[in-house]
Amino acid sequence: MTRGGDSGNKETMKATVSAPDVETLDDRVTDLRERMEEWSLQWRNIQPDEERLLADDQSRLSETEA
Repeated sequence: MTRGGDSGNKETMKATVSAPDVETLDDRVTDLRERMEEWSLQWRNIQPDEERLLADDQSRLSETEA
């Protein structure tokens, strides 16, 4: 599962599922998909601030006094 749009803003989650037979594998894959969907909803709630917070004297690209 990958979250984010560009290469600098991607989060990837990988999982491996194994089972002794196909029926068990189907069940485990279904369970994993459900859990990953829950995790993705939690990830969506974790959003960075809209803008980067800077000190007052650094919030503009203008000259400042030293």
